[in-house]
Amino acid sequence: MSGEAVLVASGARAPVGTTAESVAAAVRAGISRVRLLQVPELGRQADSFIARDGLLDAQEWCGVTRMAALGAAALDEVLAKLTPALPPRSLDVPVLVGLPEERPGWRASDASRVASALSALGSARLNLQVEPRLTGHASALEALRDAVTRVGHTSRCPLVIVGGIDSYHDVQTLAWLRERNQWLEEGTRMGFAPGEAAAFVAVMATPDTRRWRLAPHATVRAATTAHETKLIHSDDLNLGEGMTAAVAEALAPLEGTREVVEDVHSDLNGERYRAEEWGFVALRLGAAFRDAAAVHTPVSSCGEVGAATGALNLVICAQAWQRRYASGPRALLWGSSEAGLRAAALLEEPLSGSEEGAKPWPR
Repeated sequence: MSGEAVLVASGARAPVGTTAESVAAAVRAGISRVRLLQVPELGRQADSFIARDGLLDAQEWCGVTRMAALGAAALDEVLAKLTPALPPRSLDVPVLVGLPEERPGWRASDASRVASALSALGSARLNLQVEPRLTGHASALEALRDAVTRVGHTSRCPLVIVGGIDSYHDVQTLAWLRERNQWLEEGTRMGFAPGEAAAFVAVMATPDTRRWRLAPHATVRAATTAHETKLIHSDDLNLGEGMTAAVAEALAPLEGTREVVEDVHSDLNGERYRAEEWGFVALRLGAAFRDAAAVHTPVSSCGEVGAATGALNLVICAQAWQRRYASGPRALLWGSSEAGLRAAALLEEPLSGSEEGAKPWPR
């Protein structure tokens, strides 16, 4: 899979921005839309931390409706960036979209409403074939693995769009988070601030980007998955075995070289389980990283964004290379779903022009 697939366009919508560029810039700047507020619909007057998209109806507490709006905005941004490069013929484009695992306020049948909102953005030149994946935090990175396979040299699929959408802003979902002590509230030390976001990236094989005259934003060197049996909210002790397997496979292209990973993008959200899981991975595989403890996450800016996290991290990672503020030319992304799916991806900054003219990375 090494060097076969690249990211060529991205779109994002989150509490801190309405485009891929603005969201990434806000996260980098440390801008936060996490706020303390009351949710009267839950029948309780205590203040709780939450992050909301300010352009959506503040009185709308249906997660499905909000997810459809967020997803359509982010996907439309990607399509707008791709349209000038499209060939004149009609093109079938798979859209692999990560969505939440089933929970109160979100059922498998709800995915059709979100998929319909995305499919409606298609045109005579673009036939969008939306494929929902209800596998949570790791879903977009799992979809990236499949996208790389589809755009390979043996495939007739020149373009695949990968994304993720989530919103915890549903009365049933928020009540469920509170019951499980996952909602960070005033005076508590554990939990997260429920947020919402959507992000998409376009994936192509390198030869097709040249034909379409699109500039690559990131190269996918590896995308992997594994499964963890010691789950969150259980009495089992999670030693990070599933995540270690996924990350080790993703790092395989670096074996036998002196290359290390400079940036790590994760779905750490304040929960102890996730932090300990990564800690075990760092203990086993720390030599592959410049600093395994320096982990980026969008949570402090956007709140916990669930199934949107992997796709949002892809956008943020690619933007860091485009804007030249990344720590180096390699990045690892990982995601951990509650039902056990683990996914990781090794990305690399694409070469542009001659290597002699490239700006050296600070050491």
